[in-house]
Amino acid sequence: MNRYYLLSSLAGILFLLAFAPFGVSILAAVSIGYLFVLCLTQPPKIVVRSYFYFALILFASGLYWLYISIHTVSGGPIWLAILLIAILSVFMALYYALAGYLISFSYAKFQSQSLTLLIIAPSIWGLIEWFRGWLFSGFPWFSVGYSQTDTYLSNWAPIGGIYMVSWICGICAGLLALIYLGNREQSYKGAGALVTIIIVSFLLGTFSWTQPTGEKLTVSLVQGGIQQERKWLPSEFRKTLDLYKSSLEASSKSDVVVWPEVAIPGIATNLESYLDNIKNAVKDNQIQLLLFGILTTDKLSGEIRNSMMTIGSSDLIYHKRHLLPFGEYFPVPDVVRSWLQNIGLPNRDIQRGNTIQEMPQLNNILIAPSICYEDIFGSELLGYFPEANLLVNITNNAWFGKSFASEQHFQMSRMRAIETGRYLLRATNTGVTAIVEPNGNVQGRAQSFTNSVLSGTFNPMIGSTPYIKYGNSFIVILMMLNLFLGFLWVKKHINI
Repeated sequence: MNRYYLLSSLAGILFLLAFAPFGVSILAAVSIGYLFVLCLTQPPKIVVRSYFYFALILFASGLYWLYISIHTVSGGPIWLAILLIAILSVFMALYYALAGYLISFSYAKFQSQSLTLLIIAPSIWGLIEWFRGWLFSGFPWFSVGYSQTDTYLSNWAPIGGIYMVSWICGICAGLLALIYLGNREQSYKGAGALVTIIIVSFLLGTFSWTQPTGEKLTVSLVQGGIQQERKWLPSEFRKTLDLYKSSLEASSKSDVVVWPEVAIPGIATNLESYLDNIKNAVKDNQIQLLLFGILTTDKLSGEIRNSMMTIGSSDLIYHKRHLLPFGEYFPVPDVVRSWLQNIGLPNRDIQRGNTIQEMPQLNNILIAPSICYEDIFGSELLGYFPEANLLVNITNNAWFGKSFASEQHFQMSRMRAIETGRYLLRATNTGVTAIVEPNGNVQGRAQSFTNSVLSGTFNPMIGSTPYIKYGNSFIVILMMLNLFLGFLWVKKHINI
């Protein structure tokens, strides 16, 4: 194999180490910087393949937890788990191959090192990430901005969201490439620009886009610690109901109590007596609002929905809007669906919730709800803001087993708090259950894979970040404008 393909594969591994749980954030810019260097030093054929191998290794190794979800937890055949990981990895790698081609083509056309590294390459990288974040339902896993959740670069998120962080990280990668490829003067200028970005990023962190309103409130986040293999066993049903009901006593006098996604493994219409008991327990324990996951059915169609129910100061039901492909709906022919049923794998579609739904409310405090991986699509939550004062996410990451997928997901969840300047209350079945502050810092988290109640405090927040106002539109337009202005500059100075 060509040595550039091997080095690119290694860069894919290093890129993975930039994300949780490893958190070596600088490796993201270093890996991308290497890929940018290839665009300026190697022919397009090698560049495209190198980018492809980079992403193929990244996703094949970084998504190994799908093997756990499909085979270990769900009992699907090993070959099916491997095949699906391979298909998804190849599909994701094609996005990066396209990015490599476009950057390489641009340099071949314009022959401008600084323009390519600092304007064109970061913008193309950021736009490709944005594109794969929504096309075909979207899969923004390993968007580079998430690797910067614990660095100063995350302070750009309230301005332009995760893709602005990715763009800034891309510029840093371009500067590293310029330092490596350029002459002494260019290297010094590149280093100076890199230091400037870090300083500006630090200073952005001293600015508060949102403000607390009212007094601090108390919260109890309940983590059931129930393994997915046991969750739906008939022998565990009553134990699960009793576990969550008893947690209300441990959460006594909390303003807010949150249970995980489908904490109650059943359909609400079949559990009316239990739910009445829960309402009484909420009142007896002086809890103002309980939010929890349960399955519900549509009265007209009878279809099942993945829902968040609230009891207390507001009694309503939120239905999950962004469903998981091949988990909650199956875009496959009936013959494939029948085959999935025959081998005992999930195969039934659930009903999608309406795009616009009423928000849960605690007195005058409005809550922006999300279920499971809905919280990795930041722009889809913006319809709640600026009215919403708080983020609540319920998740069942037990599907991931003891892989590092839960940490990756939690890293993405934290970015939603940073983007909106709100507290995030996150309750999961096995982890990561945590209270996240508006700057992304973790106030507290429960020990994973245990039954526990995490107690803490939070402030309702008011105000709007620029991202709340403009969403992804601002950064997407900015990156496109960069490409356009770069083209005009080249056209002015070079006859094309």
